[in-house]
This record gives sequence, structure tokens and C-alpha cells, in this order.
Amino acid sequence: MYSVAIRDLKNNPSSMTKPLEEGHSVFVTKHGKPIGITIPLTEKVLSMGVIKAVVLEQYKNGMISLGKMAELMGISKREAIKLLDDLGIDWMGYDKEELKEQEARLEKLV
Repeated sequence: MYSVAIRDLKNNPSSMTKPLEEGHSVFVTKHGKPIGITIPLTEKVLSMGVIKAVVLEQYKNGMISLGKMAELMGISKREAIKLLDDLGIDWMGYDKEELKEQEARLEKLV
């Protein structure tokens, strides 16, 4: 894995583009700490990423269900929930107060 500092990108953009063209990922750093990563955009990666990004946006905008999102991405519902959790996207449809109310109702039933 290669890494390049932001300041180096300004002076020498090829410090990032050359490894990408060779198929290597590159960490972008600021003050020695990684702040991002770039990946080479092959046709396969690009098509997968675009499709998943569009499907994710459709889910976030309420246009498709969690199940449909998982199906279109070719993953299980469990994997879809983990993906949403990792991205900080609500998948339960409850805010914190509503969730507390639901927990209280469940406790009464048990």
C-alpha cells in the first residue's frame, strides 16, 4: 500500500496517480495520519460502486425497502443492516425516544 501526504499532492500529483494507474491503493495522509484512501477504478470496481451507491441512495430516500436494497446489492439482509450501521444510516425507522418506548413495551410483554 502506498501513501501520499496532502502537501505532496499539490506539488506532485503523480505521487498518487502513478500508483493508481499501476493498480495500487493509496492512503492520503495529513500530518502523518491517514485521512482517506484512493482505489484504482477498474471497470468492475466502478460498475459495482456506482450501482451500490445508487441503490443506497434509493434506500435512504425511502424509494426501496431494506430487502430490495439487499437484493439489488447481491447481499443478505444481515449484511445490508451491517452496511447501514457502518455508514451510520438508520435502518430501524425509530429515533432514540421511539426506540426507548418500544423497549418499554417489549419489557411489559416479557
